[in-house]
Amino acid sequence: MAPPLFAGETIAQVGDRFAGDRLGADPVGAFDDAAAAALAAVQAPGSLERTVHLSFGDHPGEEYAMQLAADHLVHAVDLARALDADDSVDGDTAAAVCDWFGAVEAVYREMGAIGPRVEVPADAGPQARLLGMAGRTP
Repeated sequence: MAPPLFAGETIAQVGDRFAGDRLGADPVGAFDDAAAAALAAVQAPGSLERTVHLSFGDHPGEEYAMQLAADHLVHAVDLARALDADDSVDGDTAAAVCDWFGAVEAVYREMGAIGPRVEVPADAGPQARLLGMAGRTP
């Protein structure tokens, strides 16, 4: 849904456009295409300054991009762990998302989007701090 939302559409305008089987016979190709379209939407001139109409209100594009980054980063770790794969993520990306998430953590928790904070050592790296804030065990 990122491309139409970054283009200024509302949730109602997007409607059920993305309902049903979005992977088809080539799930990897479908993922790659969707990821490329989302990245292009974020990188489009003015997209980060544009107002994005989300289900919980209007937000600047930059805020929505960080929401997406946090969601994808945390769930990438979830998926890697479920597959018993390497769950490490890029340190600079984790640091940027962790820095942003610190300011909105309480709001996410109040909305029920994340579980209770998991405390981490004071010297923990950004990935561990982010996971702890998101209610995951680092």
